Amino acid sequence: MKITCIETLPVAVPLRHAMNIASGAVAAGNHVVVRVHTDEGLVGLGEASPVASTDADTQRSIVGVIADRLAPRLLGRDPRELGPLVREMERAVPGHHCAKAGIDLALHDLAGKILGVPVFQLLGGRCRKRLGTLEADLWIDTPQAMAEAAREAAARGVTAFEIKIGTDPRLDVERVRAVREAAGPAARLRVDCNEGYDAGTALQPLRAMERYTLDYIEQPVPRWDLRGMARLAAALDTPVCADQAAYTAQDVFNLLALAAADLVCIKVARSGLLRASQVHAICEAAGVRCTLGSMLPLGIGAAAIHHFAMSAAGVDVALSGVYGSALDYFCDDIVAEVLRDETGAIALGDAPGLGVVLDEERLRRYTVT
Repeated sequence: MKITCIETLPVAVPLRHAMNIASGAVAAGNHVVVRVHTDEGLVGLGEASPVASTDADTQRSIVGVIADRLAPRLLGRDPRELGPLVREMERAVPGHHCAKAGIDLALHDLAGKILGVPVFQLLGGRCRKRLGTLEADLWIDTPQAMAEAAREAAARGVTAFEIKIGTDPRLDVERVRAVREAAGPAARLRVDCNEGYDAGTALQPLRAMERYTLDYIEQPVPRWDLRGMARLAAALDTPVCADQAAYTAQDVFNLLALAAADLVCIKVARSGLLRASQVHAICEAAGVRCTLGSMLPLGIGAAAIHHFAMSAAGVDVALSGVYGSALDYFCDDIVAEVLRDETGAIALGDAPGLGVVLDEERLRRYTVT
C-alpha cells in the first residue's frame, strides 16, 4: 500500500463564545482537515487545529507547508511506517508542529483502518474504560462575568474549571477569587497564564491566588524562560505545569532536567500521536504526571485526544479533565456528534482507526475557498 495524495481542506467554524486568553482572542476555529489517500482506496482522516494567538502555524501556512514541503516527501511511502514517516516530516521542515500533527493523526487513522483496530490499540491498548469530560474553560473577562460563567457551568454539573488569566496580575487575583466564590469550595480550579507574566513579578500574584486552592498553575511565563519557570516551581506550593514550553520531546527533557515543571501538558494537536506518546514515556520515566490540553479541535482532533487519553496511563484525567465534543465550544461540527453516556463520559468502541466519519454536507458548508 502506498500514499497517493495528501489533501487539505481549510474550514472555519464559529465558536459559541470568543476564546479570550492572555495572548489574544479568537472568534472561530480556522482549522485544516487532512485526508491521506492510498492506492488501495483507504483514506485516513486528520485535523490541524492551530490557535492563532499561541502557535506559529496558521490555516494558510498549514495548507502551504503540507503541499510544498511535507506531502512530496511522503508520497509513494507505506502509510503503516508511522515512525519513519514522522521523522521524514521533521527532516523536511523545522517547526510547523500543527501541520505535522494533522498528517500524523491521519496516518494513525489510516493504520488503524488497515489493521482493523482502534487507534488506542496502536498506542498500547486501553488503560481506562471511560473518560469524564465535565470541565469548563473560563475565558478572560471581568471577575463578575467569569463568576457568572462559573455559576452557569456548575448548574450543569461541571466541577472543574480552568481560569484563563495573564493580562493584569491584580485583576487576575480578583478573577480567581470571584470564580472560587461562585463555584464553591469543592470545585477544582486551575489557572492558565498563557505566558502572560514574567518571572520577576509573577510570584506575588500567584502566591495570592494560592489561598483559593488551585490544582496547578499553567505556563506562567514565556516558553523560553525555563529558569524563570524553575524559580517559580521551587517557590510556589501549587504545582507548575508547562504548556507552550513543552512543544517537543526535547523541550520536555530540558524542562525536567532543570526542574522547571511539576506537570507537563500534552497536546495531541501540537505533538501528533507518535510524539505525544514519547513525551508521555519521558514523563512516566521521570515520575512526572501529565495533563491533557486540547487546542479546541473539531471532531477529528477530539477523537484523537480521546484515543490518546484512553491509552496513556500517566495522564491524570481527573486533574486536567478531557476535551469532550467540539459542540461544547463550537456552533457546529464536521463529524457525527460524539457519543456520551448519561453522565457526559466518553467510552470508545472498537471501530477501526479514530472511529469518526466526516459529514460531507457540513464539511462543504464550512470549507474556506
